[in-house]
Amino acid sequence: MLSKLFVNLFNWNPQLFREIKGRLKTRNVAIAISASLIFQFIVMMVFREMLPPMLVQYCVEVRPYCTDIDWSHWWADIFITLSSILLTLMLIGGVYMLVADLAKEQRLGTLNFIRLSPQSSQKILLGKLLGVPILIYLAGAIFLPLHLWANISSDLPLYWLFGFYGALVAACFFLYNASVFFVFLGVTQAWLAAAITGIFLFPFILIMQLYTDDIPNIIATYQMNVLLIGGAIIISGVILANYWIWQAVNRRYRNPNATVISKKQSYWLIGCFQVYLLLFFLVANIRNLAYVAEEYLIVFCTLNLFWFLLVIAMLSPQRQSIQDWARYRHQQVNNDETKIVKGAAISLKEDLIWSEKSPALVAIGINLVITAVMGISWILLWQDNTIKLQAILTLILSFNLILIYAAIAQFILLIKVKKPAIWAIGILGSLIFLQPLVLIIFIAHPVQSPNLWLFSTFPWFSIGQDSLAIKPMLIAIIGQWSVLISVTFLLTRKIQKLGASDSQKLLTGQKN
Repeated sequence: MLSKLFVNLFNWNPQLFREIKGRLKTRNVAIAISASLIFQFIVMMVFREMLPPMLVQYCVEVRPYCTDIDWSHWWADIFITLSSILLTLMLIGGVYMLVADLAKEQRLGTLNFIRLSPQSSQKILLGKLLGVPILIYLAGAIFLPLHLWANISSDLPLYWLFGFYGALVAACFFLYNASVFFVFLGVTQAWLAAAITGIFLFPFILIMQLYTDDIPNIIATYQMNVLLIGGAIIISGVILANYWIWQAVNRRYRNPNATVISKKQSYWLIGCFQVYLLLFFLVANIRNLAYVAEEYLIVFCTLNLFWFLLVIAMLSPQRQSIQDWARYRHQQVNNDETKIVKGAAISLKEDLIWSEKSPALVAIGINLVITAVMGISWILLWQDNTIKLQAILTLILSFNLILIYAAIAQFILLIKVKKPAIWAIGILGSLIFLQPLVLIIFIAHPVQSPNLWLFSTFPWFSIGQDSLAIKPMLIAIIGQWSVLISVTFLLTRKIQKLGASDSQKLLTGQKN
């Protein structure tokens, strides 16, 4: 029976079979089970010591069903403690094992050998996600009987247990996906990935412990339909995040030198992000208060700035890809069977919109148009008509800045230096944060001089100020367009030089 199970597992996913076979050794299984049982024993002994000794003895020897102790609260604390241990074990332990395993595979070169397998990338990566932390899964499964008993004895609803394990599975898939993704980006330090996971995990555990007893009060304070809608938005956000990270992981696994996402994927990704973000704002601001809408616009612009910086990093090709595209673009022909004229040369417009090796500036612009359509539609729904024009101009200011940053980032990546990505991060970080820091320390706060802040890297902080005028906003927009045209001109010249053949460079005396 067991051999038949292994045969079926091998036929379904050979990579998962190899991972399980390599890790489920007798010694490893014994250590995992023993460690899990020891942790549970320690938890029970610690909570037993918290009870008054004489009262415990009296309840055990004289009154087996003693009511002088709030046993339901005692078991509830055990339930929360076991949940915290499981979260720590599954998330930090699983992330560490995955990063360590993939880093070792890359170092030894066996990951390239696995890529030659006829199996699909989804099956191989799924085999890694399910097989590498198999001992962690086993240790967590040993917790289940005591965890279930603590849930029942604490008088907590049983759906708390199912809800916890549902959230645990979603969190594991998200963080395991993200850890594999970071390995493919070059982060191979397992301790660093585990530490980052812990930094975000422990505040969440602390909040969960603090607010467990206040859940009924929280539900009574807010309308149930608002909580349900908010919960649905959060769950859908987790699902979307898992989907897009999974797409990026599969893409980087198949081609380590490719951009993280394609231009076509970026358009869908931006659309999903903007819909999710605006739905969250609409639910949070049910009363449609004007001052809250202004605050949400500041949050909207700030989140989109950092989100687009991430998208720029995921979309921007490296120097060699741009050079190959610029030099051999005219030789590319259309091989799409659905096209009427097959074999015709691909137009520059099509290349800039869809090609993975072309510069990312046009694709970033299209993504900004998608964001602008949704953002302006949201602003037009505001009840306060006095700030709608200011809000729309603020969006234009923020989008102009993002385009300028995209052009600068692509230009830096084309410069022949060591680790151009580090240079791009450093230069963009300085441009974004140094100017507003100088303004705050030496000159003025946005409340005092909103017109001056329109020319900073965070112009949306001026929104809603009484002294803010339309004319300075238009001047700032024109100034940004001037900078964007200059940077785009330099970028175009740089790409043309890269695309020149070696003989042309020798004849004209060009340098890289």
